[in-house]
Amino acid sequence: MNWRDALIALLQRAAPPHIAALDAAALDLACQLAPKAETQFCDPATLACPPAQLVLAMDALNGLDAAQARALLARARDFISPRIVVIANAYCPLKRLDFLALGYDMLALDEADRIALYQFDLATYKQVPDWLNARFWAHPERWKP
Repeated sequence: MNWRDALIALLQRAAPPHIAALDAAALDLACQLAPKAETQFCDPATLACPPAQLVLAMDALNGLDAAQARALLARARDFISPRIVVIANAYCPLKRLDFLALGYDMLALDEADRIALYQFDLATYKQVPDWLNARFWAHPERWKP
């Protein structure tokens, strides 16, 4: 699947009213693909921008080492939005296993362009295990003194 088509499908499904872009290329792409959404540039050095429903990063990770890239994505998740979409090209310091370790899902891999599309969504980050529900908990009415 083409990464651009996957991104368009994601933006149509999510329909975020506010998108924060961590770089100029992501801002241009957000304006093109989601014209109804309010888009804003968020400086990756300070992350001084209001909360948004989605953060989009395209070239923001290029030129950083892996630790700096992880820190930037963590700060964006903690302070701007619980949903982050990263368009990772060949120059991205984080590789597939790094994104998986951070809780990202790969949405698309375009081998022709050497671009992968990753998404982190706090709402679907971890599924609730089956054992973590009331039917497996202790029942106080069954205890005899």
